[in-house]
Amino acid sequence: MKNIRIGSYHWMQTTNGQLSFKEKIKLIQKIMVPNILSSIKINYYRFQTGNDFDIGQIVIPDTQMIKIALEELESKASISIYNHSWRTYFWGAALGHLQNQQFDPELLLLASLFHDIGLTEQHMHSKGCQCFTYESAKQFEQKAKEYNFDDKKSEVIKDAICLHMNGYIEDSDPPEVVLLQQGASCDVISDNQYKLPLSFRNEILEKYPRNQFNKEFIKLINLERKNVPSSRTGLLYDLGLPLMIKSNLYNE
Repeated sequence: MKNIRIGSYHWMQTTNGQLSFKEKIKLIQKIMVPNILSSIKINYYRFQTGNDFDIGQIVIPDTQMIKIALEELESKASISIYNHSWRTYFWGAALGHLQNQQFDPELLLLASLFHDIGLTEQHMHSKGCQCFTYESAKQFEQKAKEYNFDDKKSEVIKDAICLHMNGYIEDSDPPEVVLLQQGASCDVISDNQYKLPLSFRNEILEKYPRNQFNKEFIKLINLERKNVPSSRTGLLYDLGLPLMIKSNLYNE
């Protein structure tokens, strides 16, 4: 266990998503300072409009696995979670371009479309594990194997899905892991939102409206916390995630 990274797919397989006391302390140490700094940045830069960015720079891959992922998401997710998944991709991809990161659009989009599948009604009560991200990664893995998707690419996507709930990222992570976490965090708590131009934000929000996402997401993570209190979701909930969601800069 000592060499297994908390939140990784391998860690999930070993722990079933349950944090030990030492792991909780380690995550708290990793999360607290970045989250405090993030809250300060969000409020300090709240009126900044960000750099120029053309939505045309963002690639929407048209591959077999993307079509499969969309079928899965459309059949299982509410409109709120569906739109959140797309916004996660657009925020993450835009931040990637602005940070001059080289990433694979297909991998990032697949991770974005699958990352909250485990929170949908079809899986929330019958997932058989202790973390919705693990269920999400397993659902992707099942489809990837069924359609002979590249194994190395699958490993990146599964880790990206599982690690996005850690509440922090490592600079050494693959760019798709970094950008999924950044995209999801931007949409959930408006982290790094100030880096994106207002016109771009408004265009994405018009195409994929929030539909009371804050309220629904708080409800879902609270249900996860009650069902599996030793999960990372439970820890983040207790550390104030609902308040951070309510305090984000998006109008609902």
